[in-house]
Amino acid sequence: MGSAVETLCGQAYGANKFDMMGIYMQRSAILLMATGVPLAVLYIFSSRILILLGQSPEIAHAAAIFVYGLIPQIFAYAVIFPIQKFMQAQSIMAPSAYISAGTLAVHLVLSYLVVYKFGLGLLGSSLMLSISWWIIVVAHFVYIVNSSRCRLTWSGFSVQAFSGLPEFFKLSISSAVMICLENWYFQILVLAAGLLKDPEIALASLTVCMTISGWVFMISVGCNAAAR
Repeated sequence: MGSAVETLCGQAYGANKFDMMGIYMQRSAILLMATGVPLAVLYIFSSRILILLGQSPEIAHAAAIFVYGLIPQIFAYAVIFPIQKFMQAQSIMAPSAYISAGTLAVHLVLSYLVVYKFGLGLLGSSLMLSISWWIIVVAHFVYIVNSSRCRLTWSGFSVQAFSGLPEFFKLSISSAVMICLENWYFQILVLAAGLLKDPEIALASLTVCMTISGWVFMISVGCNAAAR
């Protein structure tokens, strides 16, 4: 749903309406945060939902433990996506790359400590994902507030961000449907694998394959983001 802010910020930047870029970013973040609430509810009941879909109770329970730690990540992503589109519309790319690289290094070290030294397992690994995303959010916001490159596009929080939300939602939902349809087939594969004989082995194998595929896929995603 956050893809709408990419279009609006690009138009505002081209029309020299720099003050609207910050408002569009805030409006998108508000809308995405609100959308994250029902998603968080689905995460809370993920174990029951997976069992209803035919998954084994053991897999459903393990998946639910991991998903619980990802609930804070929903809201972190709801904020960082508009921020990144806000920066990309101004051709500000390098700070995001540096922040992501630094966070990745911290994430690897802390994930190892949390999972293997503190023994928190699946819950610890997912919590570290959420923490890493919030580190990225805070770092980006600090950059925007203090950077001279954003002095025209960021003028602080505004009540205007709460206006025009229905229209913004209509624009956002179209992009959301398009992206969901493009990505859901991966999730359908995971659910289908859980229905196979020996689902633990099937899911483990599929996870390895999808992880490698994801690494390769991120190259094209990065080129797409840079081209925009």
